[in-house]
Amino acid sequence: MNKPHKTLPKTAAVQPAKTTSIPTATEAMRADQTAAFLREVDDAMRAEKWQKRWQQGKWPLFGAVVLAVTGTAAWQGWQNWQAHGYRSVAAAWDDLGRVAGDAELAKQLPTFINNSQGGYQALAQMALAALATDPMMKAAAFNQLAGNSKQPAWLRAMGQLNAAITLLATNPAEAQTQLELLAQTTIGTTPLPTVPVALELLALHAMQKNDAATARAYTQKLLNLTEQGGILTPAQRQRALQRLGALGGVSV
Repeated sequence: MNKPHKTLPKTAAVQPAKTTSIPTATEAMRADQTAAFLREVDDAMRAEKWQKRWQQGKWPLFGAVVLAVTGTAAWQGWQNWQAHGYRSVAAAWDDLGRVAGDAELAKQLPTFINNSQGGYQALAQMALAALATDPMMKAAAFNQLAGNSKQPAWLRAMGQLNAAITLLATNPAEAQTQLELLAQTTIGTTPLPTVPVALELLALHAMQKNDAATARAYTQKLLNLTEQGGILTPAQRQRALQRLGALGGVSV
C-alpha cells in the first residue's frame, strides 16, 4: 500500500529588506562645495555693495576726519600758545618786581602793559596809577583800565571809580559825572559792586553842597538796590539809614 504523499506548507516569500539611502562621500563633498560657493557669492555681493558705498562716501569721510584732526591740532596749538604767553607775561611781571626805584618802574610799566593781557595787564595799570603823584595822571591811568574793553565789566568799573575818587578834590564836576555814570542801573541786570559806593559818594557830595533833596534821593536809591539783586554791606546799609534819618527822609 502506497503511503499518502504529504504536501509541505507553503512558506511566505522572503521580501528583501528595505535599505536607507546613505549619502556617499562624493555627495557630501559636492554639498560642501555648493555651500562654499554660495557663501563666496554672498560675500562678493556684500563686498561690492560696501565698495560702492565707500566710493560714494569716502571723500566726505576723509573731509570729516581731516577737519577733526585739524581742529584738534589747532585747539591744542592755541592752548599751548596761550600757556606760553601767560608764562612769558608772568616771568616779565616777576622781573618788574626786581626793578629798583619807583621812577624806573613807572618807566617800564607802559611797555609791560602794551605787551601783556588779562589780570597782569590790569595789575600793571593799577600799579602805574598808584605810582603817579599828579592827580590828573593818576586819574588818567585809572581811566586807561576803565577803557580797556578786554577786561571784565566789574574791573573796568573799578578803574572808573578810582579815577572819580582821585578827581573829587581837584575836579569835582568831572568826578560827579563819572560817579553818575557808575551809579546807573539797568532793570533785570544785577548792579555791580561799584554802584553802592558811587551812590554813597554822590550822596555825600550833595550834602557838602547843602543839597539835602539830592542827597536823600541818592541814599534812597542806594537802599533800594537790594530789590534789583544788589548787595549792600552791613556798614553801607547802616550809614545809609543814619544819613537818611539825618536828612529827614523815610526808608521804603
